[in-house]
Amino acid sequence: MMRKKKTWLYVAIVVLLFAISSLLYVQSHPGAPKPQVSPSGGSLTFKAEKQDLSNTVEVKGKSSYVKETIVYAPFSADVTQWTVSDGMQVNKGNPLFKLDDKTLREEIAQQTANMRKSELEAKLKTAEQAAAAITGEKIAANEGEALQRFTKTASIDVQEELDQVNRSISGAQLETKRNKLAQAEATAPESGIFLLAGTTKPQKVTEGEAVGKIVDVSKLQMTTSVGEYDVFRIQPGMSVQVNIDALKQTKLTGKVEKVSKFPKAAANANDSGPAQFEVVISLDTHENLVAGLTLTAMIETDNKKNVLTVSTIVVQRDKDGYYVMLETPQGVVKRPIKVGLETADKTEVLEGLQEGDTVVLQ
Repeated sequence: MMRKKKTWLYVAIVVLLFAISSLLYVQSHPGAPKPQVSPSGGSLTFKAEKQDLSNTVEVKGKSSYVKETIVYAPFSADVTQWTVSDGMQVNKGNPLFKLDDKTLREEIAQQTANMRKSELEAKLKTAEQAAAAITGEKIAANEGEALQRFTKTASIDVQEELDQVNRSISGAQLETKRNKLAQAEATAPESGIFLLAGTTKPQKVTEGEAVGKIVDVSKLQMTTSVGEYDVFRIQPGMSVQVNIDALKQTKLTGKVEKVSKFPKAAANANDSGPAQFEVVISLDTHENLVAGLTLTAMIETDNKKNVLTVSTIVVQRDKDGYYVMLETPQGVVKRPIKVGLETADKTEVLEGLQEGDTVVLQ
């Protein structure tokens, strides 16, 4: 007798814990159907009902501007004038800043003079060689003298060719400097918002230094990564719901623009974790949306309207497939079913149940 009482006590405890776990699960998933208590016992029941069903993948990432044009310093110099401020709207061709071009102008003048001098010396040397050839032309007395004349002539030809190469290089350098001089007053290469590269306007820049950038604030995107188990579920064009982490009530919309076909390189060569793939999501404009914000997005990978569903927690599986415990007038029976789309809360039932059927969680 004592053993039977202990057995019933264990069964009661298991049923109670199972019921509590089920209630906690339903409470933590507001979209799930509310269970009912079966009149025949303490089991929880759920109705098979038609609902919209969707599957999502949650990702996190940062917002960034789609189009950014970097503004570089054309040459090293002091900044003599700033025309724009950080965050100012500019149009293509508007002046941004002006550089001190005095040193560059002096270099151009000196190099121009050197090139002119080299050209005049070349002409003078050509004239002298022509005169020497006329006055000193005679037949070589022997083979050695002929070889000396040939060597001297060849040497002169080589030197002339080297001089031409040097003048050509100097000419290219001079042209480069003139192009830089034309950029002493830097102008906006694109229309948009000018943003400084640093916190303050630099008073001196180095050639090739990124002074700032011009961004198109009307087009932003979110860049994130997904694992190898999710990447094949995501396709370009899928709709995305986005939240700004710092503004919980701000809801954004977007769509998947690009899914990388190749995994990102691991930071550690010995990393054996799941591969990560980059996903780019375009974002619709919003007054609070700027670059650099932390975003949480839900990518909708599947969506079905008005399909028959049951709570996922009542769907079970054995060697023959999926089944549920169906409540009938004759009692609870095992009912094989065919499932479709599965989510954490709900599962689509393709065959085996009808709308309004009651399934039991045992």
